[in-house]
Amino acid sequence: MSFVFERKINYYETDRMSIVHHSNYIRYLEEARCKMLEDYNMPYSAFEKEGIWIPVLGVNCDFKHHVTFDDIIEIRPFVKYFNGLRLTMGYTVTNKANGDIVLNGETRHCFTDKSLKPIRLQKRIPEFYEKFTNLLQYKEDYNL
Repeated sequence: MSFVFERKINYYETDRMSIVHHSNYIRYLEEARCKMLEDYNMPYSAFEKEGIWIPVLGVNCDFKHHVTFDDIIEIRPFVKYFNGLRLTMGYTVTNKANGDIVLNGETRHCFTDKSLKPIRLQKRIPEFYEKFTNLLQYKEDYNL
């Protein structure tokens, strides 16, 4: 049940030291999160169609190793916490070539309506609530 998002590093994402600039990792995590939800038939567009927004409340990244232009990274997003109102996604990013952990991170979110008033997912899209609950139950797949 483990999901892996693979991404090649672009030249423009590197800094003067020829390594990926730290600000890009937030984008990578979002790309992986969106693709994971899409693959589990919960694309962001389906949330928005139902008038649900998923704003980011916080981001935490612990950088372990760097990557450079042309490296390929593997991002493993997983549901770390979910209660129907709040969601915390965890991420492990590794260098595909050598298996080094590049970063461990998390993003914290909540479910809101368009005016950013918190809502409970189980009342608006019960099938998505069930899917998130099931993904949380499989956290042992991610070696947590």
